[in-house]
Amino acid sequence: MIEILRKIFEANHGKSTIELKEKCSDCGSEITISITSTAGGFGLQGGSLYKCSADGYSATCPECYKNNPKIEDGRRTMDEG
Repeated sequence: MIEILRKIFEANHGKSTIELKEKCSDCGSEITISITSTAGGFGLQGGSLYKCSADGYSATCPECYKNNPKIEDGRRTMDEG
């Protein structure tokens, strides 16, 4: 995912914060994720991103992430139990 975020910032040279308008991959709601480049990596606010292919990602709203934060093999999975 770090490589994808770097590419996004390279394509938007000079911006310190980038906003992605996406649909949540779980519930389908419209979300805006603000991404800030930091000294230690990247900060995300308003949702989460998951790598789903070499150059692709899926987005999840905060509520769906709160209900299901688990990832296995690059895919979100439902916790059982």
